[in-house]
Amino acid sequence: MVLFLQALLKLVADCSAVALNPMRKDAVNESPLKIALFSLAKMCAHLPCRQFLRSSELFPVIGRLRQSPEATIANYATVIIRRVADS
Repeated sequence: MVLFLQALLKLVADCSAVALNPMRKDAVNESPLKIALFSLAKMCAHLPCRQFLRSSELFPVIGRLRQSPEATIANYATVIIRRVADS
């Protein structure tokens, strides 16, 4: 499970620069990023996952994605941050 979470976080980090760049509207809708964020949001239902995310050095990237011009990406990031903060 830890390796899967690490892989998702790495994918999110790798795609975050494009997602935060409003000039790259064509790339902002990248499905892999949305799928990774959706998956992380669902996995946040479990305490061990929330604890792992909170302790990850890549977790701040999700916080930055709340500022994405793509509403779906910003929403998933917000859900993740809220769920992790609530635990």
